[in-house]
Amino acid sequence: MSDAKSSLSIAAGDLLFRTRGRSWDYAFVLQPEPLLGEGWYALHRRIFKNVEPESRPLLLRGTLGIGVGHPFLATAFTDAARADAQGRPVAHYFTWLGSDTAGAPDIHFGSALVRALAPALDAVFELEPEALRCEHQPLDAVLRQRFREALPRSHFSFEGSGKALAARWLGVVPV
Repeated sequence: MSDAKSSLSIAAGDLLFRTRGRSWDYAFVLQPEPLLGEGWYALHRRIFKNVEPESRPLLLRGTLGIGVGHPFLATAFTDAARADAQGRPVAHYFTWLGSDTAGAPDIHFGSALVRALAPALDAVFELEPEALRCEHQPLDAVLRQRFREALPRSHFSFEGSGKALAARWLGVVPV
């Protein structure tokens, strides 16, 4: 693996981001516009099947089985700075579904995204589940709304650098 340095530009609307808070369980805090009828959780499970996040990031690359294919780049890793109420490291799962993913370098982009999304993540991380309850919306919808309201911007550009990762090719992921 060689050192890689490249600019990445990622729109929040192209991200499927699943994480947890100190007291609330794993939820999607960012979701793109729907691509499929069955929902994002089924796709998330297919992409991250048999993945146990560690501090060393894992990079996954593949194509969604929609039309002629929709490329994606995904990463999963644990966050050294955030832990749940029981002291376990919080894992982050990012799936980048943007049109630029096919040509993106095989570098870890997740840590840079966590830094860029920190204001929004900090705004919801400490919330208790009771604070997210609303009689008109499910808990995860309220969480996503609060996360989006705290986003510093809708587009993130940064330099990705470090060791190039060997991306695991998943092939065509059925949807």
